[in-house]
Amino acid sequence: MIQTQCPHCQTIFRVTSAHLNIAQGYVRCSHCQHIFNATHHLLQSSESNEPASFQFDHKQAIDLNDIDIPELQADLEDSARGHSWSFFWRWTIIMLLFAAFLVGQGMWFFQRDVVLQHPDIRPWLERFCYTFLCVLPSTRNLHSFQIQEHLAQVHPDIENAIQFDATFINNAAFSQPYPDLQLTFEDFNGNSLAQRRFKPEEYLQRPLHKNELMASNSIVHLKLVLIEMNQVIEGDNIAEGYRFNFF
Repeated sequence: MIQTQCPHCQTIFRVTSAHLNIAQGYVRCSHCQHIFNATHHLLQSSESNEPASFQFDHKQAIDLNDIDIPELQADLEDSARGHSWSFFWRWTIIMLLFAAFLVGQGMWFFQRDVVLQHPDIRPWLERFCYTFLCVLPSTRNLHSFQIQEHLAQVHPDIENAIQFDATFINNAAFSQPYPDLQLTFEDFNGNSLAQRRFKPEEYLQRPLHKNELMASNSIVHLKLVLIEMNQVIEGDNIAEGYRFNFF
């Protein structure tokens, strides 16, 4: 007969090999209801030649109540099911977080401007940078600036000067810094005859406020006067064509 001892109340039980083979060796103490692994707390007889982990009196040992084994088996099955569901949900959450990280990383690399200036995302990024003392970059998409109307003509009052009127719009879904505007006059072969580049303060004809941005879908009307343009003026007309670039 094998004997084991409850590690919680020290009660000694006589168990059989059949008991140990059920429920992976776990049993329930009928005295204190503590569940323990009987194989980890086996006792050796004091008559054994080997050192004993515990000395015990045979009269103190009581038989393990078989009714505890089925109850314990149910407990273990419930515990296993709970552990299985816990494992499932843990990995589900990890996979969802990993998928969200990959999506966020992809949007950052391929839609960086949209992410940084999205009206729902930008406030959260600003709070994050406010807390961790970082600075959000001012994103720019020069391709979103589009000239809508333009007209270049010889200035009626200033000699060798060209009067240029135009409007352009910010088609981006976010505000961005005002661009520099470059105007280039060309001959028939596409060679540059004259080129002028204007800062926002020049074509807006006013100083920019600190961190002032051009709002989404806003339109700028500009009127420029280019002097000393005799190389592109032929009488009352402007030679060849011209093109715009944003910087």
